[in-house]
Amino acid sequence: MNITTLHEQHLRRIVIGIDKEEIHPENAYKIITERSKIIVENRINDGKFIKGICQKYSSGKPKRKSIYELVNRAIKNEIIEFDNCGGVGGIIKVTQDWIDTPRYKNIFKYKLMAIFDSDRKSFNELTPHENEIKYFKRKPNGIIQASDCEHEPTDLIIWHILYKRQIENYIPLDVLFINITSITPPQKNNLNTKTQDELDFIEYDVNNIGIGQSKIKEQLPNIFLSNFSYHKLEKKCEHHKVFLSETEEWVSEIEQILLKIAKII
Repeated sequence: MNITTLHEQHLRRIVIGIDKEEIHPENAYKIITERSKIIVENRINDGKFIKGICQKYSSGKPKRKSIYELVNRAIKNEIIEFDNCGGVGGIIKVTQDWIDTPRYKNIFKYKLMAIFDSDRKSFNELTPHENEIKYFKRKPNGIIQASDCEHEPTDLIIWHILYKRQIENYIPLDVLFINITSITPPQKNNLNTKTQDELDFIEYDVNNIGIGQSKIKEQLPNIFLSNFSYHKLEKKCEHHKVFLSETEEWVSEIEQILLKIAKII
């Protein structure tokens, strides 16, 4: 594979050697050969979300398409696996269990990633998952602020907390209406009157889309695998873009997630 400028900007680079700041050859071999893990709350549902965005961004024509193709291929070939923690409360335990295994000894920072819902109810609310952020920030007794909700290179592993409440909040309304036929005209009208900020933190239920929680968790993740353009996801996230330090530009949160995953291939 030819190394392009995009590869240099977005893939992780290691220096192999025996000096202090270098990766020992034994650890480098493990980094290359071991499968990576994305730790999520629900392997099936969150897996559909990640697979769906990978497919859309690798089949469209975004600027970093070649990177997303690598991510998509890694997931298809199970070079990257999803691991289930059974809810955000299990994120710390499952992550630490993997860190403590011989499989990821000395290389966990290069092979593990965690993604979880923010569960925020409004734009102004800080996520209730402060313990998880303290864990990744290595600040067990620290005070968490909004700025701490972003991953930094000094953190324990690569991690991402969703900006919106849950993965369901990333589904564009028109795509939701096509796929969830139980939504009544009055419910559609009500949802169409809401601002993007309100839609970011709404909790879908029988009152606003006509189905209860069990069917929501069953049906809505499948929507990410349906046929719609990545442009719709870009539009859905255009009001909360993030700064990409590698290229000094603003990108959507979806791109940010995919570029984080690229670091553990």
